[in-house]
Amino acid sequence: MSPVLWAIPLAIIALILGGLLFLHVRKLSEQRTKKFKDFAEHMSMKFSEKGDSALLESLSAFDLFSQSGVKITNVLHGDSEQLGYGEEFEVRILECTHDMGEGQVHQTVICFRSPQLSLPDFSMCPEHFLHKMASVLGYQDIDFESHRTAAEFSKKYLLRGKDEQTIRALFTDKVLTFFAAHPDNGLRIDGCVDQLISYRWGKYIEPEDIPAFMEERLEVFRVFAQEQN
Repeated sequence: MSPVLWAIPLAIIALILGGLLFLHVRKLSEQRTKKFKDFAEHMSMKFSEKGDSALLESLSAFDLFSQSGVKITNVLHGDSEQLGYGEEFEVRILECTHDMGEGQVHQTVICFRSPQLSLPDFSMCPEHFLHKMASVLGYQDIDFESHRTAAEFSKKYLLRGKDEQTIRALFTDKVLTFFAAHPDNGLRIDGCVDQLISYRWGKYIEPEDIPAFMEERLEVFRVFAQEQN
């Protein structure tokens, strides 16, 4: 049998397997969306299956959302009064997908907006060996060495931003101690004016874990909100 004749059934099998995989992935996505929708109804939060251009524009100050190929899905939206918290904030929990060319990266992001926040533009993420090497060559990393806890924070996190003086004023001993005492687990935090976002790169949160996820991130919000008041 000629190679061409062998190729035909192989191509058909490949198409069938590809179709089955596509249907499986779509089904999982639909089930995940349903779980988010059910959670929103249970918490009396608003739900949107897809983020719109207005949402992207409101988050455009953050590098995470200003890149091309960004897709927002499964958006939960509520506020502190609605959710029964004493602070004053608006919160969105959403799933953000980045098209990296050779694949996609997904993460669950929580976004706070609050008059209790007045933040300089900053970004904070776990510091790795390559960051340390780059800092030797001039890559910005705002370090603290005033005491042992401050130095521990600087070993764990890469902190960057244009207004270094204001960022240093924001990261008081209380803030440094909070983060030095918490395992980073890939935690990334970005702040800008009245907004604060938090996520772990490439990490989805399961819908059933959203309450714990929100409580954990509220601790971060409170640290920065309290420092402003």
